[in-house]
Amino acid sequence: MKLSIDMDQRYAKMRAHTATHLLHAELAKIFPNTKQAGSLVDSDLLRFDFYANNLLTAEQIHDIENNVNQTIFKALPVDLIETSFEEGVKL
Repeated sequence: MKLSIDMDQRYAKMRAHTATHLLHAELAKIFPNTKQAGSLVDSDLLRFDFYANNLLTAEQIHDIENNVNQTIFKALPVDLIETSFEEGVKL
């Protein structure tokens, strides 16, 4: 049996995964104690579940989207770090 990887799909999922980190960072500015409660990362979408004390306003959603997109457009280098689960949570 020969396994192969669809690299276009893999890179799309990697981009979506990175976007969840950017989204989490933006949410932490509004909800400093927010915790991730789950996520779905696929090649054409992502979902990020989190705990918060109140709902986001339309303006906050717009600002989050704008800030995440601005960061993406900067095309900053991304470093891959392999850690334990515990270290990953701390980071």
